[in-house]
Amino acid sequence: MNVYTPYAQILRDRGFAGIRVRKVALNGGFTCPNLDGSKGRGGCTYCDNRSFSPVAGSRSVPILNQLDQGISYFKVKCRTERFIAYFQTFSGTYASIPRLRDLYLQAMSHPEVVGISISTRPDCINAEVVDLLEELGKKFFLTLELGLQSSFDETLHRVNRLHTFDDFARAMDLCSGRGFDLCVHVILGLPGESSGHYRHTASSLNQWSYHSVKIHPLHVVKGTVLASQHARGEYNPLECGEYIEGLVDFLERVPASVGVQRFTADAPPEMLVAPQWCRDKAGVLNAMKKEFQRRGSRQGFLV
Repeated sequence: MNVYTPYAQILRDRGFAGIRVRKVALNGGFTCPNLDGSKGRGGCTYCDNRSFSPVAGSRSVPILNQLDQGISYFKVKCRTERFIAYFQTFSGTYASIPRLRDLYLQAMSHPEVVGISISTRPDCINAEVVDLLEELGKKFFLTLELGLQSSFDETLHRVNRLHTFDDFARAMDLCSGRGFDLCVHVILGLPGESSGHYRHTASSLNQWSYHSVKIHPLHVVKGTVLASQHARGEYNPLECGEYIEGLVDFLERVPASVGVQRFTADAPPEMLVAPQWCRDKAGVLNAMKKEFQRRGSRQGFLV
């Protein structure tokens, strides 16, 4: 028995049993309220979007062309059979309803696409956006990924997120039970946080029903504010052992019904400053399993 719930299990439950499914990252030409001046400029202290979605296409390339390019790549590399169109870059709901509808329907018109995933900020969700997602969720598999990162407002302020946990709560209240899947994105190792913060963030999510979670350590990327803080000795990323303990603390408080889409992440080698250990995904997975086994627990053990 797995000590955690792989996201593949959720996909099987959604009708994709026996089918190799892979996300294709897309660039829908979005921006972010933390970049365009509506809330701020400069973005989060750790963020260079190229590091989070390095394989996404150029915003100047039409969506269907981006899909063709990504699908061709993954068919060769991973022998994938079907694909989920993934609007990953910046805030994928931050546009007018007509534009969002057009972009999402373009992606779903591709014959090899079986679903759509949309990454966004909680303050880019409103009733009109949720109504659109619910409408489209009746026609095809749809997942909305909300970037929380931490349930602590002081942490969010420290990294210049410019949204609050209340913003996230309002978005979750609007989205819950609306006919599409919900994924929550969190980061461990944010400045000023420790395992107690991670445990609280995990437990705070249990007031809602959600379908999947993405977790990764904060990594330092060249050219960011965080990189400057790291160079001055003001921020040190988690050691691998610290991250594993925090990750298992977190997952013990996540219901077993929630699929884990990601338990680590890194950046392209030419952009990653630290920590280098996060590039060893197999090593992180094995260490996580060993820590669960050492504790005699598994995901959801403390829910």
